[in-house]
Amino acid sequence: MADNTCNCSHRQCTFSGEERLCEMLDRAGVPHDGKWRTLVFYMRGLGEFSTLNDVQKARIQQLLVDVLHRRDFSEQSYHDVLRADRDIRVEPYECRMREALQETERLAREFRAMLHQRRGDMDKLEQDSVRAVESGLDPAEVVRLLRATFSEVREQMDNDAIRVGELTVTDPLTGLGNRRAFDTALAAGEAAWKGGMALALVLFDVDRFKRINDQHGHRIGDQVLRTVAEVLRRKVDDCNRGVDAGAGGGEGAGECASVVARYGGEEFALVLTGEGALRAGEIAESVRVGLEGVSFAIRDGQGQVVEHGVRVTLSAGVAHARPGMAESLPDRLFDLADTALYEAKREGRNRVRVAVGAT
Repeated sequence: MADNTCNCSHRQCTFSGEERLCEMLDRAGVPHDGKWRTLVFYMRGLGEFSTLNDVQKARIQQLLVDVLHRRDFSEQSYHDVLRADRDIRVEPYECRMREALQETERLAREFRAMLHQRRGDMDKLEQDSVRAVESGLDPAEVVRLLRATFSEVREQMDNDAIRVGELTVTDPLTGLGNRRAFDTALAAGEAAWKGGMALALVLFDVDRFKRINDQHGHRIGDQVLRTVAEVLRRKVDDCNRGVDAGAGGGEGAGECASVVARYGGEEFALVLTGEGALRAGEIAESVRVGLEGVSFAIRDGQGQVVEHGVRVTLSAGVAHARPGMAESLPDRLFDLADTALYEAKREGRNRVRVAVGAT
């Protein structure tokens, strides 16, 4: 069995091949017990963790910097670092849970409002029916009035049913599809792909969005998200009309058959089938360039412009469905697109990367 120890400053140091790091940890006073050194190596290797975004990695690595600066390697400090690491890791999921709860509350409010309105309509229907019967009109005219009144209420209730269906699949901030709409679109895309149609998934992420919120506030952050949504919607509409679909695109390029959704937070997703899937990279690049050309003006609470020329960029990851991916295709496709998105972020942001050669 291979020896997994090296000699650093005449002391035992775990993890062979990391002698210089071991010497650095010795100088920093890091204890030689396995738990602290394992923790340091874990934090040092965060660049390979595709499950964490850049902000999470930076925050976790800052924990390490703070510990090394304080030289506090007590048992309490160790558990504090682990707890902080855990909080950073689960924060995005807690954020999505809060968003889901907020959406549920919104749907409940909308539904209660509809029920309240229909209750008023039913009261009016009752009153109109009583008046029609008591009016002394010809019975045939009374029947006509009652049928017209009932027909109006039924039409309103049918519209309510449509509206409720729309609410359950619409993101209230951007007007795009929500996570539920995305899941449905990807499942439909899988069925189409199994029938021989091309399928691709594009994931977009607003670069340094937390910085935007921190510097300008959530009101401006919401404005940015609405603008990103509008750029996405416009590019998809262009693509579906066969116009300006991206590099090499043009009139008559073919319908995209696409669904665009806000996946969560500052993340957006584009499900493409058919012709659109074949040109997914071009479409993603067209969206990126489209947002890059938008200049924001920051206004205060009174509407006065306080800053001009604020620019926002997107990174994108593209994945194509390929033979051999039939099992758990949606999950596999998402993982590939997410990995490509991570590569775009790692290479400097404001770029599109396509996952290639993976099944």
